[in-house]
Amino acid sequence: MAAAFPALFMMRRAGPDLFDLTPTTPVIDGYTLVAWHDLEHLRGALKAGGPSTGSLTRVLGYMMDGEKPIRDGTQVNRFVLLPDAGSAVHPAHRFGDQMIGVQLKTGTAILFKEGRLVWVWGTWKAIAGNSTGDKPLYLVQDSHVENADKAEIGKYFR
Repeated sequence: MAAAFPALFMMRRAGPDLFDLTPTTPVIDGYTLVAWHDLEHLRGALKAGGPSTGSLTRVLGYMMDGEKPIRDGTQVNRFVLLPDAGSAVHPAHRFGDQMIGVQLKTGTAILFKEGRLVWVWGTWKAIAGNSTGDKPLYLVQDSHVENADKAEIGKYFR
């Protein structure tokens, strides 16, 4: 009779949580580098240091679907950016003040890959809503997106 051994496995996260990281430089190529922790609401007001509507911003985050599921490999011009990709066992938290909607520049699209680490840069917009709700309170419009490497985290953040 075969001995029964419990299956032991570890679920790896897609990447490190970016929430508590602080930019080592405030600006990259004319775009203000966003720190995720600056987006957290205190009594409905943006913490000092966060971007203002209309400013040019650059954000490092994880590509995720929004209100509707998106299949990997689908061409998209909109998605949601989160500071943590989560894992199969522990999905990423989705709070309004910790989600950024991304709207690509008109006529452009990117292949969607859930949990992919990406740089997004474009024009910042704050949106009215609930900080604990399930809809992003921020939007980066007319965005450009490029894949990022985990090594860039240490290069631009501490």
